[in-house]
Amino acid sequence: MASIVRRTNTAGDITGYQVRWREGGTRGAPGQSETFDDEPSAEVFRDAVNAAGQHWPPGWVKGEGYITQERQDEERYRFRNYATRIVNERTGIEEHYRKACLGDLEKWIFPTFGECDVRSTEHFSSDTIRPWVRRLETTLVRRGGMPDGSPKMKPMSPKTIRNLHGLLSGILREAVRSEPPLRTRNPCELTRLPRSDDDGEGDGEDIEFLTPQEVEGLISCMNQRQDQLLAIVAYGTGMRWGELTALAPMCAITEGGHRKIRVRRAWKKDGKGGYYIGKPKTKKSRRSIRISTTVDQAVIELADGLDHDALLFVGDQGQRLHYSTFHNRWSRAVRRAKKEGLLPLQKHPTPHDLRHSHASALISAGHGLTYVQRRLGHESIKTTSDTYGHLLPEADDDAMLTIETALTGQRPQLRQVAG
Repeated sequence: MASIVRRTNTAGDITGYQVRWREGGTRGAPGQSETFDDEPSAEVFRDAVNAAGQHWPPGWVKGEGYITQERQDEERYRFRNYATRIVNERTGIEEHYRKACLGDLEKWIFPTFGECDVRSTEHFSSDTIRPWVRRLETTLVRRGGMPDGSPKMKPMSPKTIRNLHGLLSGILREAVRSEPPLRTRNPCELTRLPRSDDDGEGDGEDIEFLTPQEVEGLISCMNQRQDQLLAIVAYGTGMRWGELTALAPMCAITEGGHRKIRVRRAWKKDGKGGYYIGKPKTKKSRRSIRISTTVDQAVIELADGLDHDALLFVGDQGQRLHYSTFHNRWSRAVRRAKKEGLLPLQKHPTPHDLRHSHASALISAGHGLTYVQRRLGHESIKTTSDTYGHLLPEADDDAMLTIETALTGQRPQLRQVAG
């Protein structure tokens, strides 16, 4: 039951009356309180809390008292409040993604739209969303670091802008679908978004495609054997960092007479700043990758003396190998490779570029995008095509042959391609 506690100053004089109770009336529930200048007001509020089953009385706003229905709607449909509720109630998503959405709202969307009314066609229209997107295009964000340790600042990538716009659009879509609808349309659907970066390097990433010789040169400049083996497996399989660093001896199998790696686990964020080993991100990410002899030998060397479920790649204390830890050693190898002429000065690869270079090597050898998609574990062939389609060596030749055949009235020739 709610109770009233007198508040006094150091002289013992009564300065106010505080009503206290536990939310829902259960032991261990969060404590709640409201303060009043006089005791009769506190008694009225205490009785209202008891009548509401140890909850805040309907229509009461802490520190303000009862508000009108119009004011309640104003608070409920303020975009900051509405969006936070939508994200917190969204089902079918992992907690780390929910936390990331809330962080993006706070950092990139609320400063512009936080105090707007989600129902307002004046607050949310093409005329307000378009300038917001334009500001994002000119916003500098940290994208890696410089050799001297200072942050490298670059314009926000088109991919990030599309993700932020998608988050805003998803919340406004909920307002359109609400029963009854809060809006008649979603103005985000009218926004023209930036496409991939102008350098043709895929979906907004700064991709560096390394040749096999450049990969070999980088590996030779690594001081630790584990780092060399990690680079070999990463380049030889195209696995993601979270998948690669979750590998264990039991992941290497023989299937159909061929050596393969079963990708069935990956490091996942737990939403609380930590990590755990769970399933890869999508159904198609859970795959078996055939491996070459060199990659198999690297896995055998790494697995020597380990339990079947022990991690192949670990930090100095046997813990999960952090990307930043490896990245620091990788950066030193990159600098050394440039100094020794093994890597062009204009290239600034990251460890993730080993995955891109794996795909590049396959495509350059004539393997089709569908095969590359399966190896990389892309959920959609569109992702593979958007990122690597421009690398297809035969694309221009085939296009010219098709056009010439049509213009000269010849019968088109069929060509067998790698799957």
